[in-house]
Amino acid sequence: MPNNFPARDRKFISNLADDLHLELMWDEYDDEDQNLVTFRFPGALDQPLPSDDVEEVEEDEEDAWEDEEDENEEGREAVDRVLNKYEKAKVTNDADGGGFDARYENSIKLKMDEWKQGYYQVRRGKLYTE
Repeated sequence: MPNNFPARDRKFISNLADDLHLELMWDEYDDEDQNLVTFRFPGALDQPLPSDDVEEVEEDEEDAWEDEEDENEEGREAVDRVLNKYEKAKVTNDADGGGFDARYENSIKLKMDEWKQGYYQVRRGKLYTE
């Protein structure tokens, strides 16, 4: 996903990734050099160990299919439990001024306005005295 989320949403995404036991990366870029947020399964980038015995691999693959069906069902149930928690959560309306990002921008604007007033008062004073 493109990483253009406000602070509140970034916190939510981090919590969701933790609850779903996913790895979260904030510092990746796509072909257009756009900052991305990526989710991965734990160990997805780890390299599998090579196996020496081909016959064991074939037997393991048959067992893996049966185990995979059970794991998929358990995985779906676990994901459903996490998502149900978020589905039942209260949604708040951010009517208090837009959240952290808006408060930060407002704070910067107020500080710049104060600086401008002081700067131009000094400038005006120097012009009148010269």
